[in-house]
Amino acid sequence: MSKPRPIGRPTTATQADIEGCRRGDRRALDALFRAEAPALERVITRLLGPVPEVEDVLQSTLMAAIDAFARYRGEASVRTWLTRIAVHMVYGHLRRPQRRLRPKLELVRAVQAQQPGPPGPERIAASKQLVERLYRHLDAVGTKKRIAFILHVLEGRPIREVAALVGASETATKSRVFFARRALMGRVRRDPEMRELVAEPDDESRGSRKGGDR
Repeated sequence: MSKPRPIGRPTTATQADIEGCRRGDRRALDALFRAEAPALERVITRLLGPVPEVEDVLQSTLMAAIDAFARYRGEASVRTWLTRIAVHMVYGHLRRPQRRLRPKLELVRAVQAQQPGPPGPERIAASKQLVERLYRHLDAVGTKKRIAFILHVLEGRPIREVAALVGASETATKSRVFFARRALMGRVRRDPEMRELVAEPDDESRGSRKGGDR
């Protein structure tokens, strides 16, 4: 099975909306959040996996953005700035006790789209099981490594962008992705579908490295 395709990014809000948000204008905030919420929800869904708290984390992200907008100076795009807040909220959520898995439809469809054969109940069930397995394995990976891996591998974001989103150097971010992949490969060595999902073509030829959850 091929790796999930990177998520598309819908049109962002206007500069006038952003300026209004800085002033605390409620209509501007509503317009911005309507424009950005779908993209933020997709990122949060990918990072958290099949859990029921995606909407709660999204709402926490938007509430935090309202409080922080007065300090936003345009040093990054508003989408990047909001995504940083979302990543921070996800990080806090992942540090909490174990969550109950529940396959989210968007994730199931993303996996299902990569599987051969016509859609049907058996294929949908298999996709749900694969999503559940993937995020159970990810739950065993350190939080920082997990977030870097998902943003880079499942979201398809370049290392430089991931580093900016998580507030780490590019070297540290590459290290997190590497160790996340290595941890996952160790866990899924007897699961061919999962190995294909998380592996890189040259994984077997790489030498061992030292490091941790930086």
